[in-house]
Amino acid sequence: MDFGELAVKKALKIGANEAEVYILKKNITKVDFSSEIEMFKNSDTIGIGVRVAVGKKLGLHATSILTKDEILGAVQKAVNIAKATPEDPNWNGFNKKYGKTAVTKNYDKTLESLEYDAIIDKILGGINRATENDRKVKVTRGTLYLNRGEISVTNNYNDTITYKGSAISSYMMTKAIEGGESTGAEGQDVRFWKDLDYNKIADYAAEQALKHIKAKPIESTKLPVIMRNEFACFMFGMMIGSNVNAENIQKGRSTFAPKLNTQIADERITITDDGTMPGGYRTRPFDSEGHPTQKTSLIEKGVLKNFLYDNYRAIKAETKSTGNARRDYFQIPNPSLNNFIIKPGTTSLEDMIKDTKKGFFIDRTIGEWLSRPTSGEMNATVTHGFLIENGELTQPVNNVIVAGNFFEILKDKIDTIGNDVTNNDHMYSPAIKVSEMTIAGK
Repeated sequence: MDFGELAVKKALKIGANEAEVYILKKNITKVDFSSEIEMFKNSDTIGIGVRVAVGKKLGLHATSILTKDEILGAVQKAVNIAKATPEDPNWNGFNKKYGKTAVTKNYDKTLESLEYDAIIDKILGGINRATENDRKVKVTRGTLYLNRGEISVTNNYNDTITYKGSAISSYMMTKAIEGGESTGAEGQDVRFWKDLDYNKIADYAAEQALKHIKAKPIESTKLPVIMRNEFACFMFGMMIGSNVNAENIQKGRSTFAPKLNTQIADERITITDDGTMPGGYRTRPFDSEGHPTQKTSLIEKGVLKNFLYDNYRAIKAETKSTGNARRDYFQIPNPSLNNFIIKPGTTSLEDMIKDTKKGFFIDRTIGEWLSRPTSGEMNATVTHGFLIENGELTQPVNNVIVAGNFFEILKDKIDTIGNDVTNNDHMYSPAIKVSEMTIAGK
């Protein structure tokens, strides 16, 4: 009998009506570097989360010690917590039918046998690349994460269901060392070791630092704005993802709540959430409650089509889970994006810039996470940008704030959608040109 089944049986025996056990086993390799390797660490994480229901009273207890006695103790504590907790009138049970979607390219077996020297050689190759050809830059900071793990879910209605996944994330920061003060940065999020391209990361980070040596703020103005694909990923993913989340819908924190099947965006905007995308950064066969993942249309030709549900919110809304439950072992599940994907257009970034007589290009920002998805208030501090004049990138710009109302942009100010899709973690987008945004400068 595995630990999940053991815990479920124990919970039912001591008074729970329902029980669910979520087990996470994860291996993480982390490497910190600058101009040389500074830290190499490999660690294993094992955790078990026990959720129980005593009638409509719920309890959760977690432990990172996977011994029989510890697990049985966690079960007892979860049941005790449930008995002391007020009833949840909306509780209608755990997932009663597990399912799996056939997915591909979500686990890199290579990571199991990847040797220290291979990891270090790839990083050193990137460091050397950033400084080669007399670029006059140095690498100031960088981190590589290699993650692989196994997740299993068991409850009293179903047998144990299991899958393996892997993810790789790395970024590099550079600094110009001659001619002025400027930094650069670039990162990459992939599922497979072979896809991690330190040459690409190093080239972009180095060139960004060099091109912004003479960057300065511009006068406050309003201009057409081209968002680099990585910035568009985060901004659109955050603002839309929050508003299609069923938890926010049901708690009155979403502007989209009353707008299902209405036009909320430019008709060229089509967005999906796809947990089955081959090689997607959050692709998985089932979610954290054992529901099969799926491709869910969020916005289709500008029309809001669906929200994203876990089991609890789906039952409350009298609909079905979309396979979007996500959790760590010490948390309760909540709906969350799988792979957020904006359908690309047909215009290259180069042509987008050429077609702009006067505008502003956003390359890299900070503070974009302070935007407010409920109100649509969108702002970010641009650390790396360019004026666009007569179809060319000209003056490098820093320390200005771009702002606008996201919902107005989404519906009425989309000028051009690029064809250069990339990902920022689990969010995928091309470059997007907006007809006008406010730029607060000097």
